[in-house]
Amino acid sequence: MKTIFYFFVFVSLVLSSNFNHLCGQSVVEIAAIKNPVVQLEAALQLPIRFDGDTIKLKNALAPFLELADKKRSVALKWAYYMRMADGFSIAFDRINSSSERYYRLAEQLLRVHPDPELEMLGCAREGYYNFIYRRVKEAFPFFLRANDLKSKVTIKKIPMVVKHYQFMASFYSYIGEQANAVAYLEEALPFTTPAARERVDLINSIAVYLAKDSLDHQAFTYLNRAMDEAKLAKDSVWIGIISGNLADHAWRKGEKEKAIGLVKKNIELSMRYNERKDAMRANLNLANWYIELKEWKLAEQYVMTCESLMEDKPYFLKYKVELAKSKSNIMRGLGRGGEELKQLHLYLMLKDSLEKRMNDKEIQKMLWQRESEKYNRTIQATEEKRIRTKRMYQFIGIVFLLIFAIIVLLVNKSKIKIKMRNTLLEKDQLALAYEKQLLDQELMILRNSLTEFTATIRQNDVVIQQLRQEVATISESDPAYITQVTDNLNALLQQHIMTDERWQKFKHVFNKVYPAYLAQMRQTYPKVTENDLKILALLKLDLSNASMSELLCVSVEAVRKAKQRLKKKLEHTEK
Repeated sequence: MKTIFYFFVFVSLVLSSNFNHLCGQSVVEIAAIKNPVVQLEAALQLPIRFDGDTIKLKNALAPFLELADKKRSVALKWAYYMRMADGFSIAFDRINSSSERYYRLAEQLLRVHPDPELEMLGCAREGYYNFIYRRVKEAFPFFLRANDLKSKVTIKKIPMVVKHYQFMASFYSYIGEQANAVAYLEEALPFTTPAARERVDLINSIAVYLAKDSLDHQAFTYLNRAMDEAKLAKDSVWIGIISGNLADHAWRKGEKEKAIGLVKKNIELSMRYNERKDAMRANLNLANWYIELKEWKLAEQYVMTCESLMEDKPYFLKYKVELAKSKSNIMRGLGRGGEELKQLHLYLMLKDSLEKRMNDKEIQKMLWQRESEKYNRTIQATEEKRIRTKRMYQFIGIVFLLIFAIIVLLVNKSKIKIKMRNTLLEKDQLALAYEKQLLDQELMILRNSLTEFTATIRQNDVVIQQLRQEVATISESDPAYITQVTDNLNALLQQHIMTDERWQKFKHVFNKVYPAYLAQMRQTYPKVTENDLKILALLKLDLSNASMSELLCVSVEAVRKAKQRLKKKLEHTEK
């Protein structure tokens, strides 16, 4: 029996907020919660059912918005937008602009403050919002985006992970991708509480999706697990639902009595706890089995019970088709030809409507495949563009890095050159300073030598004069002493006289002390002779005429005349 109570799962997900007044916490209590995931879970269970009164809805959630703004919490503000969207959806019971406006506000919030977990949940919730109101095509982009984000999120950071993954699983099961549906539920299973209704629901749903993919053995394993959990939870409703699913499995295996017993248990528990839809399906299933067994009266009994439990809603169309076909088979078995034709006519009419709907569903599945491929191509193109852009930026970065490195190398090379140049310059300056120091020392020595020479000449001049005076004084009294004095005087004069050799040495020293003086005089006054240069040098040393006469071995008068001639030469040249 594919009586899986799928509608029960569907309704339990959509209308879970029926229990908000019971489980919802106050804003003050939510504010006191420290764990952000637990706090967000509490926020997503705030009461939002006010019998269609949206003013009450806004007023009820206003304090929560104030809390979100006060805490500057992106997560709480996002939760406020989600609850407002849910509240308007429940109030209007259809697609509405107010819900969509709050979904857009949540989306804009996450653009400014990216959060992959919240973005995934926002897409899952808006996709499910479109899905439950049968805007399946419009739900595609949201479920595609949510599924794409699944690999980027940390599941432990997702609030109410079981509920949100059930949203994803319900959609994937609807479009025929049972494997994806099972994958979502298996990931959510560790987050359920043992022996809890939520866990039973999840395990049963996994079994249902596996059965849809004809994986009966695995489905049976999960059904038994679900039954064990339901018994631990002492949940009679779920015990009945799972009994119906196990009955279907037993019937396919040929265990007909066991199957009938299980489905009757399903009917009994469903009726006891007012689960009319599940009881309706179980009665129809049991009627079909009795038709197969040709137990026409029993089949008619259960068909009539099934019909009494049906409602005039689109969801029941496929069961109405099956009911009409079953009734026509029963009428044929009971030999009521007129009723058979009537039910066959009804069956064909309802079947046309159902096939149209099934065709729409197939079209939706095709659209889903196309949208999935389109989305994947877009993702791939975006990723390729991102990689190209990344490579371009990397290339530009490398180029800039190389340019920077070259500039740094050139600057360093320039600095090294400047440093080397400065070092060489400092070396040259030190060499020049050392050379200058040596020259200064040499010049000082020469100056001292020249000064000493001048002083010696003057001293010798004094001594010569004294000797001459002595000679004149004692020339008559002591001839022998006169001879000695004369010899000394001649020797002194001999040392005192500036010979050509001594002149060259003197000239060398003089040029060192007074560089270019004599050369400049010769250049300025071309007519000066070598003897004139001697006079100029001795004048530069500020020697007297007498000293010059002794040095030059001429008379004082000759010195005067030489100086006069020199003066005339100089004056003549200047004219």
